[in-house]
Amino acid sequence: MSVNKLLLWEKWRPKTIDDIILLPRIRKELENGVNQHYIFHGHYGTGKTSLARILIGRYSKETPYLELNCSMDTSIDVLRTEIDNFCKFTPMMDTNSDIKYVFLDEFERVSTNFQDAFKAFIERYNKNVRFIITTNHINKISDGLKSRIKQIGFDCQGVEEEKYLKQEIYKKITNEILPKEESEIPKEDLVNIITKKFPDFRSVLVEVQSYLETGSISDGTGNVSAKVKLELYNTLYEDLDFEKTYHFLVSNFGAEKIDVMIKLLGKPFIDWCITDKRESVNKLFETAYIIADYSSKLEGATDPLILGITIIGKFRDILKNPV
Repeated sequence: MSVNKLLLWEKWRPKTIDDIILLPRIRKELENGVNQHYIFHGHYGTGKTSLARILIGRYSKETPYLELNCSMDTSIDVLRTEIDNFCKFTPMMDTNSDIKYVFLDEFERVSTNFQDAFKAFIERYNKNVRFIITTNHINKISDGLKSRIKQIGFDCQGVEEEKYLKQEIYKKITNEILPKEESEIPKEDLVNIITKKFPDFRSVLVEVQSYLETGSISDGTGNVSAKVKLELYNTLYEDLDFEKTYHFLVSNFGAEKIDVMIKLLGKPFIDWCITDKRESVNKLFETAYIIADYSSKLEGATDPLILGITIIGKFRDILKNPV
């Protein structure tokens, strides 16, 4: 039951187009490479970032490329410096291609002003630069950009595509990953893991690794360190501003693990209060109501991070007010 300590989702991150699990329509669209600008949009963990990195040559190093994560820096200055300098001055490599690539990950994090300025860059460098942007929320991309860039949706369009992806994920794990890891998972348990985490393949692999280490399907909370749990609980009693709360959630959970944060604010938080924060015990009826109410809203949330911030805010209102 042992598994290599390197995280499975990192170890098995696709490096070539053949490695990645894609819907047939997406593979067909890109079979001739990047011949225009693209927006890759869809659920977390569906391969958008991995595919973009493969297409721009991050692993083959055959073409010049610039990759920026928009959750780290979304200022207009980035456009005027890094992107502009790359497009103007970065020399071509000794290949037959005369195209350079700019990849902007998590583009929904940028401001409206950034998006407006970005349109001008697309038009200015259209001759020799191809832009790829990824987003989990296509509704946060301006109509002006969407009219200039080809959109490819990674979410399943119907039952047949969902069935195909689940089968491909199952085959990838049973035919490649588990044999290489010298491990086994009963078919029923693996199907349950895939169903539970679908379509997020990264989360599937996290759950697979947890299963190989524990022998059971977890609720995700066991993968969070004691230090992060304590920081989360202490955060509920602090006067942190929105930005600090946001960065705490991004750094320790991310949008794809807000469900884990919610679970930690359930029974684990109650147990912590009973042993370490007795003065809060009388307020746990109210916090339990918040968890029950917002757990049902997570699946339909357009931005899980905002939902997580809202829950923390409501917990603070309850816990910091005197009984």
